[in-house]
Amino acid sequence: MDLKMKVNHLPALTYRFLKSNDSEIDAKDLYIENTKTPDPLDIPEGVSVKSDASEDDIRDIFAKVNAKIEAKKTDIPGPNGDTAPLNDAQTVRTGMGVEIDKLMNEMNVKSLVITSEEGRKVTEPVHIKYDLKDGDCTLGSQVIYAKKDSEITVIMEYDSEPEGKGFLGLQTRLLAEEGAKINLVKVQMLSEGFIHFDDIGSVCDDNASVDTINMQLGAGNTWGGNRTALLGDASTFDNHTGYLCRNKQSYDMNYVADQMGKKTQSNMIFRGVLLDEAVKTFRGTLDFKAGSAGSVGDEQEDTLLLSPDVINRTMPVILCGEEDVDGRHGASIGQLGDDTLFYMESRGIDEEAAKKLMIRARMESIARMIPDEAIIVRIQQFIRTII
Repeated sequence: MDLKMKVNHLPALTYRFLKSNDSEIDAKDLYIENTKTPDPLDIPEGVSVKSDASEDDIRDIFAKVNAKIEAKKTDIPGPNGDTAPLNDAQTVRTGMGVEIDKLMNEMNVKSLVITSEEGRKVTEPVHIKYDLKDGDCTLGSQVIYAKKDSEITVIMEYDSEPEGKGFLGLQTRLLAEEGAKINLVKVQMLSEGFIHFDDIGSVCDDNASVDTINMQLGAGNTWGGNRTALLGDASTFDNHTGYLCRNKQSYDMNYVADQMGKKTQSNMIFRGVLLDEAVKTFRGTLDFKAGSAGSVGDEQEDTLLLSPDVINRTMPVILCGEEDVDGRHGASIGQLGDDTLFYMESRGIDEEAAKKLMIRARMESIARMIPDEAIIVRIQQFIRTII
């Protein structure tokens, strides 16, 4: 099959010449034969797993929060500038958009549902690993459901053969009920021959929180999206993303925090390095809906450019339909400073070694937050190998 679809729509359109309003996935001659999420390596006590859940099953899980969204009568812009209720086009609004849902439905992709019991704080992570061979073309869908006052951690890792070529497309949807917390970690270390997309959508009820850590280190072309509806009062979204793009790699991402409840908080941190002829596009939106009084949002990007031939596009956006809110964004984008190079050279570290130190330092500042020492070591080894 040939895959061609528009994704990563910016919630508020800007000038077309900036090439940031959306992106296009264009992949040809894909033979997608695997649509099953691998079984978790470990299932801790207090967690249940259901394979092959249909979209109707997923709608049932999200029915209660979608009814609350409906009651709020909150409209947000659609990809063509039209408006639609948050739960109208998709079961869960995701960062990459409705085209991913259409693909999953066309390919009849069933979801793996991971559920934490009500009131249960599960300390051991659920670990899912994709280990792809040359020629593999895979789609997968997961739902992480944290019931009231529970906590769950899910770690997803994507690896491939060093010189392999293929395709991996994933959609992960999260629901944190009242007082619940979901910790989601995604680590992508595919070879450059792979095309990859990773689509995330979350809903947080009252006093609930979602924390995501995302490491994008491989794959030749990558698209990522993350959209979180902070539906409930005092709900929280925290995100830390690290990315390393080299050679002719591209990474296109779209992060949106829909702050709907009162006193919600969102915090999004992005740290990346671009080398050679890499291309990166970042869209980050804080959207304060009417009724989100007392809410706070912050998005910060720190990108190191280590080649004059890289292309970096950064589009931070704040949308505001409520007066009593605090929204902030900032971007630090530049090359390795002369003062830093002078300091390192004065201690016997040449420019090439200094660049490698800075790359590792930025990536490991995110990697160290992952609650799995073995994965941290694998990330460190992967970075050393590719640089």
